[in-house]
Amino acid sequence: MAVGVAGLLALLPTIGDACSDVPDAVTVQPERVRAAIAPGSDVLIVGDSYTRGSGSYDGRHGWAQDIVAELGWDATIDGVGGSGYVSGAAARASSFTYGARLHAHRFLDPDLVLVQGSQNDWVQGADQDVLQGTVERALREARQQWPDAVVIAVGPSAPRPRAEATTDISAAVAAGARAAGVPYVDPLAGQWFTDANSPSFAAADAYLADRVAGSVRSLAAPRPADQCR
Repeated sequence: MAVGVAGLLALLPTIGDACSDVPDAVTVQPERVRAAIAPGSDVLIVGDSYTRGSGSYDGRHGWAQDIVAELGWDATIDGVGGSGYVSGAAARASSFTYGARLHAHRFLDPDLVLVQGSQNDWVQGADQDVLQGTVERALREARQQWPDAVVIAVGPSAPRPRAEATTDISAAVAAGARAAGVPYVDPLAGQWFTDANSPSFAAADAYLADRVAGSVRSLAAPRPADQCR
């Protein structure tokens, strides 16, 4: 079911097809995004097992590794299975939450910061208000920590039927990102997972790399609002 990562740029959605992938309405200057996603950019990706590459043939190559290789980024990939904004992985250690790990990378100088996930916060039964506040603090601190970087949040993504269970979590992350002034990519609203593709999905699937890349690139080439109505 996956679209191969090779030739990714040529396969990205057209304006009409990509409307569902346009990140939530937080304005970022397109020229800043173009510079941030250019080949050779320094990129930090923080996320869960999808970012780590769990489920791949060697346990190390998932969407993050694929998009970095294809777009030619110089990246630091920090993926921890079971983690989220409030979930610190299986041990629930606070040092493994997204906010703590973003802070741990404070000595880096990234052009782009991608924060992926939150489905593990659903697994842990996170309170929506607590999650929203935690997301806002983590992303706001990231923006303050790297004022020259573009920070983007990619929401929870999961195959059906689990996807529908993350609706409240996605809404909380979206609200927190909006409050922090960070664009939010919403896989749930974009219907990245359907009844047709969910059964064959794996965390290592290049499909996620394609969808994230399309969404991020949409910020670099904004279109009139009426084309996405």
